[in-house]
Amino acid sequence: MITTRCGLSCEGCSYKEDCGCGECIKSNGNPFHGPCRLAQCCQDKGHVHCGECKEFPCELLKEYSYDQEQGDQGERIEVCRQWSSRRQDTSYPWIHEYLSEKPGTEMDFKVEWQWTRYKIGNKMFAAVCKDDSGNDYIISLKLEPSEGEFLRSQYEEIIPGYYMNKLHWNSVDLYGKVPENLLKDMIDKSYDLMLNSLSKKMQREILGKEN
Repeated sequence: MITTRCGLSCEGCSYKEDCGCGECIKSNGNPFHGPCRLAQCCQDKGHVHCGECKEFPCELLKEYSYDQEQGDQGERIEVCRQWSSRRQDTSYPWIHEYLSEKPGTEMDFKVEWQWTRYKIGNKMFAAVCKDDSGNDYIISLKLEPSEGEFLRSQYEEIIPGYYMNKLHWNSVDLYGKVPENLLKDMIDKSYDLMLNSLSKKMQREILGKEN
């Protein structure tokens, strides 16, 4: 089970009881010594652990792992590498990049739900959900009810929104066979629905238009 972002094991750590430490992931990256730069970086990027990052192993991770006093001589890096080797790629490895490139998009990671949320104007237009192994497995998107109903009738991988309003939201299996161009179209429409729900002034600011 993945309990830390950087691969460091919390098992047997005396600080858990002595300092009331809530562990890395459970504390949202705020263990007994305060906010952890590694955990915050990992969570800000929407990753479960550092091994998922394209910069792995980054200089910050190496700094922590090879610290003369608190380091582990690379053990946590190897743990993250093993976690990554067990991960099966989804059918849509481009999905996070595509979502984050939408104008005005902000991203956060809801630890208790294991959701990476993509928002515009503080309104969510997409949620990528992770399974118990930390792998992305579904994405939830908003559509007009009639279109969502039609797509669910055409693809078994598209179901009513997972933990969402099932009239307006639809969840797509990221290991399924929904065509890439269709999934991108669904993302675009969900984004546009939320963008159009904002004030005209905010829309112009997000899109960089003067008038």
